Amino acid sequence: MATGLSVEGYAEAEATEVGKLINALDTAKTKEEAEAVIMEHSVNVEAKVAATDAEVKSRGDQPFLVQQLKEQRITTDVKLEIQRAEKAVRTACE
Repeated sequence: MATGLSVEGYAEAEATEVGKLINALDTAKTKEEAEAVIMEHSVNVEAKVAATDAEVKSRGDQPFLVQQLKEQRITTDVKLEIQRAEKAVRTACE
């Protein structure tokens, strides 16, 4: 969702964007023009997705929100417990 917009503002922005796309498709006279409009819209959407992904990745850890990436190893006893549970499920399903 766009930064700083309320839900209503976001809905209005989406409606405006959809209206522009529909208008552009309505004014296209040939199949090639319609394809060009669709491709342009596709490129714009992909650019927005890439920008959002870059913003999310650039934030990294947020310790003030206690949101830190933490990689943990599964201990041997937990692995064995998982394997026993898998075997029990397999046996029960046979």
